[in-house]
Amino acid sequence: MTLAFDVPASRPSIIARLDPRWKLSALLLYVLALVLLRSPGPALAGLLGALVLVAAGRLPWAWYLRRLGVALVMFTLFLLWLPLVVEDHHTTIQIGFVTLSLEGLARLGVLTAKLGAMLSLALLLLATAPLQDTFKAAHCLHVPGLLIQLVMLTYRYVFLIVEELSRIRTALRVRGFRAKTDAHTYRTIGQVAGTLLVRSHERAERVEQAMRSRGFDGEFRSLHEFRTQPADVLAFSLIVGYAALVLAWDLWTR
Repeated sequence: MTLAFDVPASRPSIIARLDPRWKLSALLLYVLALVLLRSPGPALAGLLGALVLVAAGRLPWAWYLRRLGVALVMFTLFLLWLPLVVEDHHTTIQIGFVTLSLEGLARLGVLTAKLGAMLSLALLLLATAPLQDTFKAAHCLHVPGLLIQLVMLTYRYVFLIVEELSRIRTALRVRGFRAKTDAHTYRTIGQVAGTLLVRSHERAERVEQAMRSRGFDGEFRSLHEFRTQPADVLAFSLIVGYAALVLAWDLWTR
């Protein structure tokens, strides 16, 4: 059995009914506006807008919150040092023996809100349209076909590589291997990495031969036909307009 990214079935919703080209364009422009934000208020407004879109897309909240929470926890662990960096012009607060910078806390909050909004939009895009339709929409928006093919192949075969690693680990455990801090463990890990690399290379060659035998010429093709409706243009205008307002607020408050 092949591993796959755990994407829930697309539920009927306003977002799911949108033309993938217009939806992808609107979300990419929204992400661009989020990248440019620097102030706490606009960053929170950007996150709120993303949450509204998630609700409109009818994403399963358990699935969404679990993935968002894991990503935010990992992100926060890497940036916990921001409030601890105190410069001369910073306003500080004292909590026990720890001195925290309010500016650092604000910066951490802005980055966390922006990341939460971006991840929400990415999960929304994944859960409201088949992946092949999103790739075709990107191709229609003149994203280079080579880049699309690379992403598709990476998405497809990274799970096979993970599955191959899982089989190797099972084989090691059956043979009584247990990881320790000794030379035998390090040598075994190196051998496993080499074996995985060789098997991945062999699989890549077989995939190339199979694609060539089927007439692959590098062009992206799909049977799905896109049709622009008034609702697509309206949704695009609302999403991009909201992003522009949030960005204008941020520029005004700097």
